This record gives sequence, C-alpha cells and structure tokens, in this order.
Amino acid sequence: MNNIGLIAGYGKLPILWAKKAKEHGVKIHAFPIKEEYSEELRDYSDTIDYISVTQYNALLNKLKKYNIENIIMIGKVNKKHLYEKKEFDQRFLKLINDTDNREDNSILEKLLAEFKKEGIKVLKQNLFMDDLLVSAGQFNNIKPDDSLLEEMKYAFKKAKQIANYNIGQTVLTNNKAVVAVEAIEGTDQAIKRAGNLVKEGVVMAKVSKKNHDFRFDIPTIGVDTIKNLKSIQAKGLVLESNKIFVIDRDKVKKLANQAELSIISITTEEV
Repeated sequence: MNNIGLIAGYGKLPILWAKKAKEHGVKIHAFPIKEEYSEELRDYSDTIDYISVTQYNALLNKLKKYNIENIIMIGKVNKKHLYEKKEFDQRFLKLINDTDNREDNSILEKLLAEFKKEGIKVLKQNLFMDDLLVSAGQFNNIKPDDSLLEEMKYAFKKAKQIANYNIGQTVLTNNKAVVAVEAIEGTDQAIKRAGNLVKEGVVMAKVSKKNHDFRFDIPTIGVDTIKNLKSIQAKGLVLESNKIFVIDRDKVKKLANQAELSIISITTEEV
C-alpha cells in the first residue's frame, strides 16, 4: 500500500497525515477540495489535483489515471457547499438524490459504496496517526473537583445521545442543562453560541458515534478549540477515550492550563 490518494479538506489533519505517510514511504496523490484546501499540502504530495466537492466523476477519473486503489478522506469539508453549489455533476447528483437524507453519515456511506463499486478502498483516518488519539485519564494539570467532574459526566452522556442521532458530536452544558449542541455549523460556532448564553462555567463534551466508522469524521480538537473555550470562560472539556484526535497536544495542554480549563478523557463505562 505505497500508493494512496488523499482526499483533503481543510485543517491540519491532511498535512499531518501526509507528513506521517511520507515517513512510511507512501507515494501521495493529493486531491485537495478546492473550496477548502491548504497550500502547505503541496510540500508533502507527489502529485496534486484540485477538485470540487461536487465533481465526483472528475475525481474518479483522476484516481483511475493514477491507478489508485486506496484512498483516505481526511480534513473538514464545510457542508454549506451542498447548499450553495449548483454545478453538481450527474454522478454526484444521483448519489445525493438516492440518499434518504443529507446527514453526514448518509452521504458518506453512499460515497463509500460508490468507491467500492469502482474497486477503490477507503482507509481509516487513523492510519499512521494512532498517536493523535487521546488516551484515558487526566489530560492536563487542572483536575476537576467533584462538582465539575459530575457536570463533565453529564455533558458526556448528553453528547453520546446527540451523536447517536447523527446531529453532531459536541454538546456544551452548564448546571446540568444543555446550552448548545453542535450541528451543521461546527464546534467553534457552537462554543460561541454557548458563550452568548452563559457568562462562565460551561463544560464541553466531544464524543464519537456508536460504532463510529473511522474511515471518516473522527472528532478532533486543537488549539483553536481551547482558545474558543477560554474566550467564554469554560471550566471543563471531556473527551471520549481513544476516539478523538488531539492536534498540537503540548500547545493544547499549555493553553488549557493557563486558562484553568480541566480536560479529561473517559469512556462510556465511566459515566
């Protein structure tokens, strides 16, 4: 498996993956989604072809051109493009029309089925990146007291319920009430909405879906997440163990310590 197609959305994950893949001797054919791409990806790719999120047939033709049988889809894609773009190619349009709804899972499962028909295997996003998955326990130096720990477990349970409805993977709570739920707008906007409602003390939980498919959408936090939580004077962040990517781990810890934000990682068995 030394020839992999990288379907790249925005954020640091595609670049981190490309760096690690190169260390493993992988030849990378990058396909940045042109509405979202980072120029830095060019430095780690053997070939690069910009594609539109709605031009599915063009992507398939490129994959065949390079004889690619394995791909990885990583990085965020803003779902607003499904509402704004009108230049859907016929194959993508058929895929969307054949989907019962426009939930992320439904669309991605259709994409996976289409790739399989073409003899293309979609790899798990944690390939070469298991070290980014958060392990169980206290993440930084700010330990929660009993009251905060109880709130964190409450937020975790609520987040798992929401995630399993395919709404979002992040919930923010305060005093055992759900303040904000992540939906199509993404985590950062959900945090800001929570800050508009509660002046301080919010707890955020980020989790995976039940039987989460690691081929797409592994939940991720990074420095921007902590900065946004700091801006609303949040008190806690609880993550699901071994299911969440943490980018720039040392910077995240340092910033969270400075903000007196407690970060823990737990499993469903602990709530």
